[in-house]
Amino acid sequence: MASQTRSLSASPASASRTLPPRHGTAATASSRQGTDGWWLAVAFRPLFFVAALQAVAAVPAWLWIYTAGIAEVAGLPALTWHAHEMVFGFLPPIMAGYLLSATPNWSGRLPTAGTPLALLVGLWLAGRLVPFVAPLPLALAVDAAFPLAVSALLLREMRLGRSGQSRHGLMLFPVLAAAALAHRLFGDDPATAATMARTGIAVAALLIAAVGGRLVPSLTRNALAGRGAERVPAPYGRFDIFVLLATSAALPAWVLAPDATVTGALLTGAGLLNLARLLRWRGWLLRRGDILALHAGYGWLVTGLLLAALAALPGLALPADAALHALTAGAIGSMTLAVMSRLATTRGPGGYAGRWLCGAALLTVNLGAVLRITAPIAPEHYLPLVAAGGLCWSLAYLLFAVAQTRPLRAAAIN
Repeated sequence: MASQTRSLSASPASASRTLPPRHGTAATASSRQGTDGWWLAVAFRPLFFVAALQAVAAVPAWLWIYTAGIAEVAGLPALTWHAHEMVFGFLPPIMAGYLLSATPNWSGRLPTAGTPLALLVGLWLAGRLVPFVAPLPLALAVDAAFPLAVSALLLREMRLGRSGQSRHGLMLFPVLAAAALAHRLFGDDPATAATMARTGIAVAALLIAAVGGRLVPSLTRNALAGRGAERVPAPYGRFDIFVLLATSAALPAWVLAPDATVTGALLTGAGLLNLARLLRWRGWLLRRGDILALHAGYGWLVTGLLLAALAALPGLALPADAALHALTAGAIGSMTLAVMSRLATTRGPGGYAGRWLCGAALLTVNLGAVLRITAPIAPEHYLPLVAAGGLCWSLAYLLFAVAQTRPLRAAAIN
């Protein structure tokens, strides 16, 4: 994970410098970019873009389905379809875009690009569209195809690379594939469907704790040191490992028994430990909005864990829906957008052009999350708050998608 963290703060040409001589250097990467096209030269561009379009389309669609009272969508109960598309449709391309873009930093190989990358995007798109028209067996197959294909790519990099860093991602995608299959197969059973959805959310939350726990303090340390600050975040150490172990115990308990008292205790401990971890990073000293957004994303993880703890502990009666959306709309939505924006605005030609759009997107996604988790706490205003939160959240990803296309539009004009 450390090398994956460094990849986000590296310069656009850093991936080329990490390649061994047999693959060439910057000239080779430039040649490949010219062959494959700017859009398919690195995994994060098309995968982040289609994930953003999913966020733009799926949330307003769900608001319409919910208010219209539609009972079934693509062979699933409407609520199950909404959870499926936001957990197993939206998340995997973001995770894949990050991990596959980071592979050159530790495998010594050129990244997945060109035709293989286009086919990968096609698999993801098939998983979103085919279930609307296909019988269940085919829907199951296309649903699992994308995470399994990503697993195969990461396995190849693990075998050919100089380290085992890809094991982290390799373990995640088969879990996502299995959970997606079970979620669709047993979608008519609300309890099973909810458990599988929580599984996908827990995978993403654990990835935020693991990757964010290295990425956020590393970038913060660099920014503060560049200003000559005397106090900077401490290097990754035993405390961070302990926090990850506590989080790794609390999240599976939440998946299996979200209402149990022992789950509430585990979540409380994990939430407080992650809060202490966040405070150790000294985010209040920063003046960089893009790095502050990462702190905010991690703050949503803390909020989600503590709200889930309050929902599990007896006598508190906090709606579980608030905790769920603090983890999804809040932690996952804001942290993924912060990472996506940083990559999109620092890598490749013209990436800086959409920086102001990404800044607006980061503010809007956090506003959307606040409105969404407020809705179940203020039931008298539930529907207006849900609608406003969902539309703000989708608008944030629309702004990001527009920022992604600016270099292409600028090239077309020139």
